[in-house]
Amino acid sequence: MDSGRPTLKETLTQIPDAPGVYMMIGAAEKILYIGKAVSLRSRVRSYFQDSAAHHIRTQAMVERVVDVRTIVVTNEVEALILEANLIKRYQPPYNVRLRDDKRYPYLKVTNEPFPRVVFTRVVKDDGARYFGPYTNAHGLRELIDLVRLVFPLRTCREPIDGNRARPCLQYHIKRCLAPCVGYQTEDDYDAMIEEVVLFLEGKQDSLLSRLQREMIGAAENYNFETAARLRDRIVQVRRVTESQKVVWRSRLDMDLIAAARSQGQACMQVFMVRGGKLIGQEHFILDGVFDQSDDVLFSEFLKQFYTARTAGEYDLSSFSMRNARQNESPVAIKRRSRERPSSAVPKEILVQAMPPDASVIESWLTEVKGQRVRALVPERGARAEYLRLVQKNAEQNLKAYLAHQEVQETAQARSLTELADALELPEIPHRIECYDISNIQGTNPVSSMVVFVEGRAKKSEYRRFKIQYDKGPNDFAMMQETLRRRLRYLRAQTDVDVAKHEGDAGAEAEAISREQRALAAKEKFNKKPDLLLIDGGKGQLSAVVEVIEQMDMIGLSVAGLAKEHEWLYLPGQSEPIVLPPNSAALHLVMRIRDEAHRFAVTYHRVRRGKAMIHSALDNLEGVGPVRKKRLLQTFGSIAAIKRASVDEIAAVKGMTPSLASHVKTALGG
Repeated sequence: MDSGRPTLKETLTQIPDAPGVYMMIGAAEKILYIGKAVSLRSRVRSYFQDSAAHHIRTQAMVERVVDVRTIVVTNEVEALILEANLIKRYQPPYNVRLRDDKRYPYLKVTNEPFPRVVFTRVVKDDGARYFGPYTNAHGLRELIDLVRLVFPLRTCREPIDGNRARPCLQYHIKRCLAPCVGYQTEDDYDAMIEEVVLFLEGKQDSLLSRLQREMIGAAENYNFETAARLRDRIVQVRRVTESQKVVWRSRLDMDLIAAARSQGQACMQVFMVRGGKLIGQEHFILDGVFDQSDDVLFSEFLKQFYTARTAGEYDLSSFSMRNARQNESPVAIKRRSRERPSSAVPKEILVQAMPPDASVIESWLTEVKGQRVRALVPERGARAEYLRLVQKNAEQNLKAYLAHQEVQETAQARSLTELADALELPEIPHRIECYDISNIQGTNPVSSMVVFVEGRAKKSEYRRFKIQYDKGPNDFAMMQETLRRRLRYLRAQTDVDVAKHEGDAGAEAEAISREQRALAAKEKFNKKPDLLLIDGGKGQLSAVVEVIEQMDMIGLSVAGLAKEHEWLYLPGQSEPIVLPPNSAALHLVMRIRDEAHRFAVTYHRVRRGKAMIHSALDNLEGVGPVRKKRLLQTFGSIAAIKRASVDEIAAVKGMTPSLASHVKTALGG
């Protein structure tokens, strides 16, 4: 251990008596647990007191802690937000976590002139308005189609300057009012966007009243075409409104949240009621539940759920994170607030168990909404009855999830067992790595590495390689380069383990070991695969075996999968292994191979696209980086530049008529 680094005991003496967030760090810099406290000193020290009576799971976590890092904030509300954001980012194993929250889709109203409504899985601090998260991507896409049907919004990415020669097909089928041609003003478009937001927030009554007034006004001014368009929009909105279930006669805004637990798993069900109508329902599977009490479960869920819905108001800069690693306890930096839909947070949140930090959660959500927000536990009446209905839905969804998991686990176990038997592996291949090459006649060559653990894709450990081999198309040499670059880290870790086993205590060897270990940990390549699967037949397999022998790693199991007949080849065997057509093992290796191919092709397309842009603009005389940037910012793409006239290109800042004509000719426009 580095002698300059403080011990855990020394760190505990330096923890400040202030509100903030603490992170329990285990071996290899792994974050085990993230928590918040009004007094960091008192809370963190309580974990390490001999007299403390911790739960057995908490005690197991404390025994693994090698360091504690703290981040100081100004109050308990900021600590709550920061804790939820950090849990979402790092997914500590000892915290209750929303499963795969980062992958839930959102509906985004973009922040640009003439905004668009788009599907996204990434929430950014870009001034846009986000609605979600949604658990059903297909349902969200149908909602976006409905919004575009009711409201004629633009879907193109081209800049809107009113100078386009003629409208596109969307205008002629009445799906857009052609602001690109100047048929619709920006003020009129923004008014329609406000209607879209009202629609998405579930405020259909307000929207209908507004549309009714606009329709009457248009008719009185003899603008019958506009009045007819507004009439059609009113009909569509009413059709959607009538399909929503009325659950309260009064126009209440509330979320009803209930939980179901079984077999160490938990499902949280949310019913969203706006204006007395049920506008949506979602369910979430939680990880890290174990023996957590219901009040803690609801506390963790509320913080993470509403942090996701409001996209988070606090984050850490790289500077603050660096200081946190040095245990300097920086103050969290408040991010620029974003305009949020007011319906993201309701006035009432009905739960089955009151969180221990309910007052802090209420204060935070009140600040976000701008109105008082209350958390309630209904005991009788209509609220309690509806909450029981929500719980029944949670129980049903959890039952379906567990049944699906059981089927999946059984199928995966069977496929891994069949594969191990077919390849005569010493044990079941818990970790499989598959490699593929993608290039066109040796240009822009790339390779991919995908990882499957227990038969499931682990995308966080996928890797892609930009091939450095430049002597023409040679898949064998490219595959060898890929394996050398991957296995050198595994080789480094092996050397470290051997040195430890042999007791090599030399200063130079120890320094090398530390460097190699840090390198392996940094690249996350130090995990040994149980099976290397190569996309290719005997040729690719022989090339890989040659690398394995050169690096003295003969113990690695490797197989090649030929595409033509889906046959498996093993080193030293001339005859292929033919798996039955309906074999679970065959379906598994084909799925892994296809995923490696998809990942490689996607990266190759990115590189090829960049190369095409480079060759199309960067090689033109007189078009430097600044002019290239301005052209792409103005037109959005090479295709749009090709479609533009010489005068339009010349109008870009820094361009001249002669240079514009040169660009137009060179691009073949």
